[in-house]
Amino acid sequence: MGEHSSYGTDKIEDMFAKNIDLLHSTKNNNQTIVKKKFRLRKIYKLPSFLLKKLYKILPALLKDLFFYLTVIHKAPSSKFFANTRYDELRTIIDIKTSSTVLRSLTYDAYYDVAETFKRGFYSTVLSNIFELESLIDDVIDYAKPSHAGARPFFKDGKNIKINNSFAAYYDFSDKDCEKITSFLNNSLDRDFEHHLSALAGYKCKLKDISYSLGIVYGENSNSEMHQDTYSSVAKGFIYLQNIDLDDAPFEYLEGSYQDAAFRSSLTNKAIIEGDTHSSGSTRLRNNELEMALQKFKLNSFTGPRGTFVIANTSGYHRKGAHLSSKPRITLNFEIKRKGILSKALINLFTLK
Repeated sequence: MGEHSSYGTDKIEDMFAKNIDLLHSTKNNNQTIVKKKFRLRKIYKLPSFLLKKLYKILPALLKDLFFYLTVIHKAPSSKFFANTRYDELRTIIDIKTSSTVLRSLTYDAYYDVAETFKRGFYSTVLSNIFELESLIDDVIDYAKPSHAGARPFFKDGKNIKINNSFAAYYDFSDKDCEKITSFLNNSLDRDFEHHLSALAGYKCKLKDISYSLGIVYGENSNSEMHQDTYSSVAKGFIYLQNIDLDDAPFEYLEGSYQDAAFRSSLTNKAIIEGDTHSSGSTRLRNNELEMALQKFKLNSFTGPRGTFVIANTSGYHRKGAHLSSKPRITLNFEIKRKGILSKALINLFTLK
């Protein structure tokens, strides 16, 4: 174990308490293998890369016209379309398209999964989490950490650095992802893939999930209530520690994904006011936040080690207040995002 006698999650907590630099503690020889695999993976992503490059150089109106139903077009680019029902209509189309995944369900499974779709989340508690500790111990040695969008400032354009803000995310290797998938296959309810599909908006499986280790402390850009995009996307966590209200629990506004008019009105407002920092993933502040908290039920997901939460993060969510002295350590996962047309085709061909 080298200089650290502890293991896995305990090892990370010890390193954090001793101010050991987690961002630069990885071993370069192990990173080299991962980087080679990553380069090969990049070749397959070339068409998507070129499409994103094209998207960046197009004028705002052309983006709105040609990328209307795509994943990368998170919000209207032009004030012209922000003054119309452009975003509301495509959000409604996404909700309707995503709901077709429910048609492939058996009668016995339908009610519970339809409730998951309506609420926007699914949660349970897993036992035997200790089986993942060796993977957690290894990933901080071989993977290069990133912030994964958890910036040490709020997305208000002021770029004022938040004191004592820390975020590091380590992507698991393909081999370790397979091990985690196998663990979840043996641990989760047999109907889980139906719940996963309902939240992602298309028929998908556990093997389609990618995993990372998340270590956060203090506040960051995800502490503000926000939506990720207009279109359904499934993300989740396994808590690797006991999480109380002071430990930055995941918080979610139940049913907010379903309210296309409310969500699009706030997105349009940000664009019209020139708030480009939060228009793509709309932030709720002040009166708008109070309005949302009155309109939707706030769920704070506290629980023991092994608490498992997955949500449709196009609904409003945030990282709860971090008032404790320990970092929050989670096994994070995300399903690949699909555009509306892709969802429609996948769901059509999986209908019984």
